[in-house]
Amino acid sequence: MNQIELIETIRYILDNIDESRRVLNSVVSIRKQLIDLTIEEQVISEHDFYKISSILSTQSRSPLWENYFIKKHDCERVSKNEDRGDLKKNGKYYEYKSSGYNQDDSVHLLQIRPWQDCDYIIQSISDDGATTFVLTHAEMMLEMDKLKASPAHGTRKALEDNKTIEYMMTVKRGSADWDRWINNYRKEGNIF
Repeated sequence: MNQIELIETIRYILDNIDESRRVLNSVVSIRKQLIDLTIEEQVISEHDFYKISSILSTQSRSPLWENYFIKKHDCERVSKNEDRGDLKKNGKYYEYKSSGYNQDDSVHLLQIRPWQDCDYIIQSISDDGATTFVLTHAEMMLEMDKLKASPAHGTRKALEDNKTIEYMMTVKRGSADWDRWINNYRKEGNIF
């Protein structure tokens, strides 16, 4: 970004920051109602649900998207004590991961727990909706190798004897890896 573009961007931010804060505060104030407004009351579309919730911080929107998915697909929430993912449907366990819009246009998958006995549901969320991928545990282990997953937390020394290392990896939208995921794992309609 050159100096003129930088100054214009700063001016734009300063001119609109109060309105941005009002929009964010408004979304935060209805966050807990968004799921019911979409599924039960059908006041807003799924498209609008994702667009509205995308304004929230990652820590706030990720659990919201997970709860939306669970309710929409009539899944059963899994207790953390089971250590088998986030949800259960038709007797199968799944870990749910979502990734929204970001500047590098990538799907960031964090806290992948390979020791858990479950399959994976991954959603790439944009204003247009969700692209859903379903991977078996074995497929996720292969993808972790292909995409060079790395530990999400801790130093090399701290992780030496750790048997429960959480991993992270990235799939760039529009890349050859993304195309492979679209061809091999994408689910539309009936996910289960």
